[in-house]
Amino acid sequence: MKKIIATILFSLGVGFAGAQSIKNPAPILLKSPEVGAEGKVTFRFLAPNAKKVMLIMDDAKIRPMLKDTAGIWTFSEQLSPDLYRYTFAVDGNVLPDPNNPLIKPLFKRALGQSLAHVPGPKTLSWELNNVPHGILSQHFYKSEIVGDDRDFRVYTPPGYNPNRKEPYPVLYLFHGITDETSAWSTAGRENVILDNLIAQGKAKEMIIVNTLGYGAPEMLEPGAGPYSKAALKKNEELFVSSFIKEVIPAIEKLYHVGKTKKYRAVAGLSMGGGQSLDVGLNHPELFTYVAGFSSAVILLDPDYEKAFPKLNASINKELKLIWISIGKDDFLIESNRKYKAWLESKNIKFYYNETEGVHSYNVWRRYLTDFSQLIFKD
Repeated sequence: MKKIIATILFSLGVGFAGAQSIKNPAPILLKSPEVGAEGKVTFRFLAPNAKKVMLIMDDAKIRPMLKDTAGIWTFSEQLSPDLYRYTFAVDGNVLPDPNNPLIKPLFKRALGQSLAHVPGPKTLSWELNNVPHGILSQHFYKSEIVGDDRDFRVYTPPGYNPNRKEPYPVLYLFHGITDETSAWSTAGRENVILDNLIAQGKAKEMIIVNTLGYGAPEMLEPGAGPYSKAALKKNEELFVSSFIKEVIPAIEKLYHVGKTKKYRAVAGLSMGGGQSLDVGLNHPELFTYVAGFSSAVILLDPDYEKAFPKLNASINKELKLIWISIGKDDFLIESNRKYKAWLESKNIKFYYNETEGVHSYNVWRRYLTDFSQLIFKD
């Protein structure tokens, strides 16, 4: 038997002495991101054979990383307290940080976006505080309208009581394109924000629902190519139909929520911002509050008369608040200004604000913080 084993090892180029002396090289463990004093953040990526590695962040600034003799690419920057999305572009391939467990998944993609948390004062709405915490739940269902199996996620406030006399109000909060239903909790930190605001008495106890924003999910399949007008139209129409006919009834069956418009608000970011304006302004019988954060109104019909065929000044009596905000450096700023002018031409009353910032959760967390304090107050 020893002779047989020796023969096998020899055929593999390994003798007994060699087999005993072989050791696997110790893995290189990197700390990335490393958040230092005063918000200095260092990003690291191991790729000794890569020719070019870039750090990609929401502001789209060029951030070339530098490689040391060990093959570790590094980039450092001073960042203010916040939560930042980032990825690495390694010779053209975009990857999340393999050394960072904090991640925001993407729809129909195995890889997501990494998140770098630069801690700040507890007064920031998205920072964890020693307050009562709500619960995040995930529900799965078959959409007969879209024709697939999907999910929605629900935040219930601290001490949620299914038997209390007054039903809970609901904020339906939509994600952006490429995101999935967890985006508002992973990157948006909706649950942390509401926990803090409710504890401070600044927001009413409410339920938040995050539903999947795709009526044509096939357009997000790898290799599907650019979004066509037909795909975008189908995506919007089937999403709205599924949301109204499937999601809202499911929530009202599963949770102790009000079943009239007085108890409903709808908001969203980017694609979800366009969807919230679409469903909210075209169905004022269902909602009392409507908000768009950095809204991708460009994904709707460019002819707003067709996209909002019944919209006129009478909606001012039906909705208590239409709330629209966008960052001044957002790539959607001009389309939002155009939409603002169109609403004004229709004599629609609405709140509009341009803030500092780009197309990122750094502004959307602040918008959620502000908007959630204005709804369900009377």
